[in-house]
Amino acid sequence: MGSGKTTVGTLLARQLAWRFVDLDERIEQSSGLAIPQIFERFGEPAFRQIEADQLRAALGRASELKEATVLALGGGTYAQPGCPEFLRNAGAPVLWLDSPIELLLSRCMTMTGRPLFRDEASFRALHAQRLPSYQLADFCVDSSGDPTQVVAEILRRGIVAAGGSEAHLVVEKPNS
Repeated sequence: MGSGKTTVGTLLARQLAWRFVDLDERIEQSSGLAIPQIFERFGEPAFRQIEADQLRAALGRASELKEATVLALGGGTYAQPGCPEFLRNAGAPVLWLDSPIELLLSRCMTMTGRPLFRDEASFRALHAQRLPSYQLADFCVDSSGDPTQVVAEILRRGIVAAGGSEAHLVVEKPNS
């Protein structure tokens, strides 16, 4: 939340001529409910199950269609037990869009629809809890700057290459 995963992911996919998939959007489409409604009606465990199912489905579709894809995860996705291993086994490199917590917090103060964002203290606690998981990502790029510069840095570092028929890049976003 606030790391720029949708903006950066969309720009990166466009630059590479890849497909962009936002896992949160898939969850909402498949359930017919907004994420806050899923949390409210069924709780976080049910949400996490839907999330895991949609992650598998998104990667399965990309692999089956040999469709190079940038997949933006929700902030808690990568922190779930088994997720880093699942993505590693699927051959999907994970890119952590990192920004200083103060910047993430300032960006998120104006966002709505984030069921786990309540206040600054809970935000900081959630960030601290998830940080060890984020640090397992294959790559880390500072996303505090202009999104086009973030994309340029990803491309400059050779994290992804255009033209891959079965390439996947999972963009992890903290704190949603």
